[in-house]
Amino acid sequence: MPYAVAHVILTIVIADIYRDYFAKKKFPMIYVLIAGIAGLLPDADIFISWIFNFVFGTEYNLHRIYTHSLLYAIVVFLTAMAVSFFAKEKYKFLKWNVPKQAVVMFFLAVSFGWFMHIALDCTISADGYLNWIPSVPLAFCPHPWSNDAVAGFDAIILILWLIHEQWRHDIKDYI
Repeated sequence: MPYAVAHVILTIVIADIYRDYFAKKKFPMIYVLIAGIAGLLPDADIFISWIFNFVFGTEYNLHRIYTHSLLYAIVVFLTAMAVSFFAKEKYKFLKWNVPKQAVVMFFLAVSFGWFMHIALDCTISADGYLNWIPSVPLAFCPHPWSNDAVAGFDAIILILWLIHEQWRHDIKDYI
């Protein structure tokens, strides 16, 4: 199974590459960060398992049963589309007026992060399977990676991302 770093960094890298090279309108970097953080959301079930086991004194593992489903990514994406087509131009959030575009981008970033998590788990995990709906496997995924390769995957992603950032954004100016 890919580690947390792989879920965050790979999602950030792909969102950043899309933003830098393919997006017609450059969107703020905060949405790249939101996508990266959303890349960890399906693993919230690990934390929930810890709490459940602590409270009830059990040893249940809820990981990959409910939250590792494509259904959530699709629902969040459809929410973004519904907001885009049917919502008013500004939202009142606490004391701020939030533009509709910001709400749509937020939901798109979360949807992309969730999808990337599922895709990574499906392609890299030795026990990977693809869930369409929670707890119902749709298909088993290929797993050509050894555990040693998965351990090095984080380092490779991080190095490639740093090279991209140096090349594209000249990060040495910030040191």
